[in-house]
Order: sequence, then C-alpha cells, then structure tokens
Amino acid sequence: MRDSERRQTQSRIHDVVRGVRWRWRARLALRGLVWVAGITGVVLFLSAVGLERARFSAEAVVWLRVLTWGTVLLSFLYFFVRPLFRKVTDAQVALYLEENEPSLEHAVTSVLDEGSGSASPDLTHRVTEIALERARAVDYGRRVEQSGLYRFTGALTALGVLAVAATLLGPASLRHGLSALLFPTTDAAAVNPYSVAVQPGDITIARGTDQIVTAALGGFDAADASIFTKGESEESFQRLSMLPGLEGGFEVMLLGVPEPTEYFIESAGVRSPTFTIDVADLPYVDEIDITYYYPGYTGLQPRLVEDGGDVAALPGTVVELSIEPTMLTPAGQLLVDGEPIEELAVTDEGALTARFTVRTEGFYSIELARSDNGDLVPASPEYRIDVLNDLPPAINFTTPGRDMPASSIEEVYLEMSADDDYGIGDIRLVYSVNGAEEDTISVFRGSGAPLSEVSVGHTMFLEEWELEVGDLISYYAIARDNRMGSAGTVTSDIYFLNVRPFERDYRQAEQQGGGGQGQGGPEETALSDTQRQIIAATFNLIRQQDSYDAQEFSENVNSVALAQQRLQDQILTLLQRMQNRGLTQSDPGFRDVSAILPLADSAMTRAREALEAEELRDAMPHEQESLRYLQQAEETYEQYVQMGQQQQGGGGGGGPQAAEDMADRVELEQDKM
Repeated sequence: MRDSERRQTQSRIHDVVRGVRWRWRARLALRGLVWVAGITGVVLFLSAVGLERARFSAEAVVWLRVLTWGTVLLSFLYFFVRPLFRKVTDAQVALYLEENEPSLEHAVTSVLDEGSGSASPDLTHRVTEIALERARAVDYGRRVEQSGLYRFTGALTALGVLAVAATLLGPASLRHGLSALLFPTTDAAAVNPYSVAVQPGDITIARGTDQIVTAALGGFDAADASIFTKGESEESFQRLSMLPGLEGGFEVMLLGVPEPTEYFIESAGVRSPTFTIDVADLPYVDEIDITYYYPGYTGLQPRLVEDGGDVAALPGTVVELSIEPTMLTPAGQLLVDGEPIEELAVTDEGALTARFTVRTEGFYSIELARSDNGDLVPASPEYRIDVLNDLPPAINFTTPGRDMPASSIEEVYLEMSADDDYGIGDIRLVYSVNGAEEDTISVFRGSGAPLSEVSVGHTMFLEEWELEVGDLISYYAIARDNRMGSAGTVTSDIYFLNVRPFERDYRQAEQQGGGGQGQGGPEETALSDTQRQIIAATFNLIRQQDSYDAQEFSENVNSVALAQQRLQDQILTLLQRMQNRGLTQSDPGFRDVSAILPLADSAMTRAREALEAEELRDAMPHEQESLRYLQQAEETYEQYVQMGQQQQGGGGGGGPQAAEDMADRVELEQDKM
C-alpha cells in the first residue's frame, strides 16, 4: 500500500481528534461567556440602581463605572481566557472521546500509540482503518459536547433576552443608569438625567440688596428644595428652605446680601453646581414713589403711593415713578417685561423719574448706571403690573318692574336705575310696538363729573299710537359706562305693556276703590303668558350669547324652538276641537277667536323657522306678532263672556283666564254632545 494512502487515513483520524478538541473548547468558551454575562449583568443592573439612589452624582458614576468594567475584565480573564489557555494533547482528547463513546474500544488511542511507535506500517494502517470505521459509526465524535453546546448556548440566549426585556420594560432611570455605565468616555457630569437649573447663577449685585434665587427641577419632581449659602466670613454652608414658585419650581429671596456668597441648591438628593454672588458698591433703588393718573372717564384725582413697588390700575392709567437711588447715578432705564421702554430722567436732587401706561399685565424693573464706567446694572427686583377690570354697568326697571296691562290712552311712567363702578355714560330706552322695528330714546347722557349711580324716568304716551285691544309694546333699557373706546354695555330684562279695554280697567278700579290697577293688575292668561316667556327666553339668549360656547348656545336655542312648537301644537289642537264640535258656527265668540288664532299660528311658524336657523333677532318680531294675536283672541273671547253676563244681569268684569275658559267651554260642549 502506498504511503500516501496510509498518511491520508491517519490524517482523517487526527481530524476526528481535532473536531472533538474544537467542540470541547467551544463548550468552555460558551460556559465562560455565560459566567461573564451573568456576573456582569448582575453587577451592571445593581450599579444602575445604585446610580439612581446616588442621583447620578459624578463621583458615583466614576466609581460604579470602574466597578462595572473591572468586573467585565476580571470575569472575562478568569472564566473565558484562562480555560482556553489550557494545553490538551491529542492522546488526552482521544481518551476523552473514547470515554464519551465506549464503542470505539480504544481504537483511536491505539492509532495514536501505533503512529508514535515502531510497529510495521501495514499493522498501523490496519489499526487505523479499524479506528476510522468505528469513528464513522459514532458520527466521527460529533455527539461529544453536543448537549453542553446546546445548554450553554440556550443559557447565553436567555441571559440576553432577559437583559433586553429588563432594559426596555424597566423604569427610565434604569435605562439612564445603563447608558451612563456602558459608555465610559462620556463625561460623568453630563450623563445625569436629573438637574436643578438655577437663576441667576453667578451674578454681581449691589452690596446690601436683596436677591431672588429660583430653581427649576429637570427630570424629576420633588415636594421641597433647599438652598445652601456660605458667606465669605462663614466657615460652613447654611441651609434655608425654598418656597414653591407661582409658575412651578422653587424660589427664595436672600435678604440684604452683605458680602460675596457661594450657594447651591439641593432637592431630593440632586445638587446643582455651586455659584457665586459677588457684591459691589453699585447703585440700587432705595425707594419708589408711584403716582397714578387715572383715565379721564373715571373722574378720579391723581393718587400718590409712597414707598411703593407693585402697580395695580385700570387700563390706560399713566404711572409716574419717582426713584430714590442708594447712591448718585448718572442714568438709568425702565424695563417692562425685560424690555427697555424709557430712559430715566435725572432731577437736580439726584432722583430719577419715568412714566409708563398700564395696558397689559406684566412686570417692570429698574436698571441704573454705575458711576465708574456707566454700565447699566439691575437695580431693583421685578415689580408686578396688575390690570384692574372695569366692570360693566348694571341696569333694571324700578317702575313698574314687571309686565302690566294698560289702556290705549294711558300714560305709563317707566323708571330705570343704573350703577357702575366708574360712572354711567348714557341710558337708552328701546321699545317696539307689535313687534315692529325697534325705536330708541336717549333718557340720560353723562356730562361733567361721572355719576356712579343714576335713576331716570320716562313717560310713554300710548295715545300717540293707534293701538287696539290685544296690541302690545315691548321695551327694555341699555346702559353704557363712560369708558372711551371700549365702553361696557349692558341690557336689562324685556317687559311688555298689554293693551286692554278701557272699560274693564275702569270697572276693576271702581271695584278696588279707585286704586288704579289694583294688586298688580289682571292675572296673566295661559297661552299669552307662555308666549311672553318664549320671547323673554329669546331676548336673554341674544344678550347673553357671548357667555355660551357654540354647543351650549345651540342647545338653548333648540329648547326655545321646542317650546314654541309645543305652544303652536296647543293652539292647533284648540282650533281643531272647536271646529270638530261646530262651535265656530254656533257661537260668535268662538267664530271670531277661530279667525284670529290661525294668524298666531302663522307667526309662530315663522318664529320657529328663524329659531331653528339660530337667527334670534329675526325670530323676535314674529314671536311678538304671535303674542299680539293671542292677546287679541283672549280679549275677544272675554268681551263675549262679559256681554253674556250683562245680558243675564251679572256684574263685574270677565274672567281673566280666557284661554283656559275657551278650552273648558269646548270640553263642556263636547260633553253635552
């Protein structure tokens, strides 16, 4: 047999040994990686938790980085590198193979021994062939370490999945901690997700002045914060609790800072950098006198507030500041909301003056110039500018203050009372006859000194209009304050004058001892009273529309439209019942009423359509027109009732519940039939 074939056969046996060695080393490597990953993961996650406890201080970040990466290095050397440096001979591998595959019966070991001894080549070749056949039967030893490879690969995969899940599903602080630890080149102070932003930071102020320090928390919330200060002459920091700010964060005022002072702020274990307040002999505001020049419409005299600061005034008020500095200064400027608006004027006495007009809410402050170099420096805290509201006026009718009946030739006296915080500008009376176009009468116009309370009257001569029984006059008042440009306007409730027969009013007056209209006038009738309520509801929606959002307004308008529909249905039902029983043919009273009610129905249809389109001002005339027809129908029926009573010898006026009487009469006639 040729030597090449012998060498090839023996080489295949060595390949089997090398394959077993490779799988053995792979198992050792995977086992080492499992240990490295497990130990490093535990240390890494514990370090991340420790960083959260230490609030990511720079010192904690540095030490825990050293711990984490030191653990990685040492565990890698011990569990991964050291086992792989172990020397293993082919004979040891063969013995290991034969221990795991007993069916080889030392065939591989024999080949290695024969190959290194003095046996004949033919014997060695034969032994090698036998070993190769047996190795083929056991798949060349590929089953060796197979379970170990699967086991450690699975463990390594499980550790990886667990680490990813904990990172993604864990709290944000855990992810911040892992990021800070795994990227050691990032600056230790820059990885902190928590911060305390401090204003003003390093600053130079006038000696002995106050200084506001604010703190804004970043990345976390806390219920309190503290400022630690240490003056130049003090040996240790002094702690002072801060107050919650109006716009979030915390603030504190350091009173009368006399010397250079270091300070920092700490909250929930998070500490800001240390800042310095330097003090110098700088000009500062010692006292501010404020003079208010109110708008002319208020009628108020100028008012001086000594040693003031915050400003509260009506829009348009001119505020004059007279500023006394702690030391002479050549100049200065007034800032509103951080923007300079006016240079300060210096008086002969060394005081400074400035003016501004109150328009919107904000803040103002003063800057004064240093006497040595002219640089402007902050010289006051920020003072608040509050804008006071000029409330709209209020108006109501004191006489008669209610709906009332009146004859067509009567003189009706109306008295209105209005008040406003800074004066009434004018009062107007608005009226409409039978829903026609409104007319306006000016009953008061302010002149001279503003009046905060006004009572004024007006007499309506009803004989000026050709009124019939059942007609109506609606009226309301409008008051305006005397503010120029944007006067506040308010509208009173709406009221009605119902035209009634003169004879009935006269008889009622006689029955009540000549006392005019008696105890509040006749009782309201059912249908007309409902229609008046609908008109009042529509009027109130018009004057209060700005106080509703779009949805609320639509819902309220829809409610009024439904009320109008229900009243219209009642009228149609009453008409139908009268016609079905033949009352319109047999009774003159019902005949005349049945001729008027369709007119009311037609007006209600137009009113309801305008309401459904949310055109309330278009609906008002139709609503008043329907009220007029309802009153005419009721008056017509009452006249027939009175005539019947007089023919029977009865006395007194007709019943006031005309609509209800009509309905009762219809029911009575129906029962008779």
